[in-house]
Amino acid sequence: MEQPGSHRRFSAAKALALLVMICLIRYLESFALIFSVKQIGIVPWIIAILVLLSGIAAVFGLFRGNQWGFIPLYFFIPAATLFFGMSLIPYVPLLIEPAYRGLAVLAINSGILIYAVWLLLKMMETHDLRY
Repeated sequence: MEQPGSHRRFSAAKALALLVMICLIRYLESFALIFSVKQIGIVPWIIAILVLLSGIAAVFGLFRGNQWGFIPLYFFIPAATLFFGMSLIPYVPLLIEPAYRGLAVLAINSGILIYAVWLLLKMMETHDLRY
C-alpha cells in the first residue's frame, strides 16, 4: 500500500530527472567541444566523461524513482557547477548581470542540491524507495 504523498515524491524525483536532462541537452555543445578539442592532459576529458555519465545515470535512476538515482545526482550537481558552470535551470543566469552569474549558478544549483537531499530523506523516512 502506498504512503500518502508518495506519488508527489516520485513526481518530484522525476522533476529532478527532467532538470538534469534539460541541463545535459542545453550544454550538449559544451561536452561536444571538450571531446572534439585535443586536450593537453587527459584530466579534463575524464572529468567531462564522469559528469556526463553521472548525469545520464541520475536521469535513469530518478525517473524510475530508484534510490541509487540520487547518488549520481549528488556528484553531477557540484561537478557541473564547479567544473563547467552549468545551471540546472538554464537561461535564468542570463537574466543576471554578468559579474554575478557565477553566484547565480551556484545559488540555483545549491538550492536544487539541498532540495534533492531533503527529498531523499523524506523518501527514506516513509520507505518510498525502490531498489
